[in-house]
Amino acid sequence: MTKRLVGALLVFTALILLITILPLGLSVSGHIRSDYSRSTADLARSLATLAEDAFDDARKPVSPQRLSAAAGNGVSVTVTDLAGRPLATTGSVPPAPPDLLAAARAGRAVTATYDDQVVAAVPVLADGATRGIVVVARPDEPVDHRIARLWLVLGGVALIALALAIGLATGAARWVGLPLRRLQVIAQSWAEGSLHGRAEASAGPPEVRETAAALNVMAARLDTLVHASRAVVADVSHQVRTPLAAMRLRLELVRDELAATRPSTASEDIDVALAELTRLSRLVDGLLTVARAESTDTAKTAVDVGAVVSDRLTAWEPVAADRGVTLQMQCVDDAFASATPGHLDQVLDNLLDNSLEALVDGGRVALRVRRDNDGVTLEVDDDGPGMAQAVQQSAFHRFASGRPDAGTGLGLAVVHRLVTADGGDVALVCPPSGGTRVTIRLPAARRPPSHQPNAPVDHADRQRG
Repeated sequence: MTKRLVGALLVFTALILLITILPLGLSVSGHIRSDYSRSTADLARSLATLAEDAFDDARKPVSPQRLSAAAGNGVSVTVTDLAGRPLATTGSVPPAPPDLLAAARAGRAVTATYDDQVVAAVPVLADGATRGIVVVARPDEPVDHRIARLWLVLGGVALIALALAIGLATGAARWVGLPLRRLQVIAQSWAEGSLHGRAEASAGPPEVRETAAALNVMAARLDTLVHASRAVVADVSHQVRTPLAAMRLRLELVRDELAATRPSTASEDIDVALAELTRLSRLVDGLLTVARAESTDTAKTAVDVGAVVSDRLTAWEPVAADRGVTLQMQCVDDAFASATPGHLDQVLDNLLDNSLEALVDGGRVALRVRRDNDGVTLEVDDDGPGMAQAVQQSAFHRFASGRPDAGTGLGLAVVHRLVTADGGDVALVCPPSGGTRVTIRLPAARRPPSHQPNAPVDHADRQRG
């Protein structure tokens, strides 16, 4: 912003200076040359008056010494008759142009610049008639020096004006830009989930200060609402877990006693109740996970995505083997992403759990990791039944599930919140041919200097059962 403001003001100032100083310089230069030519003509007229006596009385010839003394230093003078014969000369006068001599014979005084000199030709009048011509030549070097000094002064004024414009523009840009940059930084921290910081509302223009104050109020209210919501969810979920566990234990004991004494339909009812308690426990655990994901404030580090994927596949292999599901992995080397430690593990656990729940015997889950200059991409692709279009649109919302009989609808919501908290993005696609593909992209990070590559683990096309 500072550069743009300074550049704009410089362009505007330069245009103003160009519009004002250039015509002014040209006009003053013209006046200087015009005054010099006029003063040369006046000098020639005074010398013509001095030479009149010589034409009135032939016994009084024109004295070169008198001409030189009257003309001054550096001025050349020639007095001629009408035929052009010189009667007196001082200095070196260049040959006057014929048109100047013709004008002087006609009784007119004329000046012109000729051969780096200003030449004036005026008639010498005696008894009311033109008797001769006085030609005065003055070097125009003093004029050039005056004009050069003029342009130097105008150039100095222009440079001073530009310097003042730069100073004013820089000061104004910083006055406006620095508070806006600070506001941008604090807004970015708010966007990342940290609502504790506050914008500086005491610097910059009044509009910026008022905006910062209003945003601070908004952030404070959001902080209160968000933390209250997270606290309620976390507290309720935590408090509900204990009675749920107690109810489950009691129901299991009752079921075992009934099964040992008198089997009846009551055992079946208890099994249904236990299944509902299991589902409710999973829902509570999911709510706690979402609350932790939303309130996390851990610094991000360089995470080896390939190592995390390999570790989670190893952990989930027994479950996949029990269901006859194939796990596949393709990973490039040096796939490091900027993420919070533990987030990617939770993301993979939720995605693998969803995929294994959706697959039947003989299904496949493929995990692919690739990297480009800006980020690391992780794909989790299964060949299950997929999702309906309406379910896809709300898949990352809480309690949105394509499996109303078993799912809590919190798995993908946790995935979305963990990935976005680390500055990444996540997308879900269900091709018409079937299956579900979840694509996660995280910012790339450099390999830590102390990191040693893990031993390669082959997860390609592994199947158990």
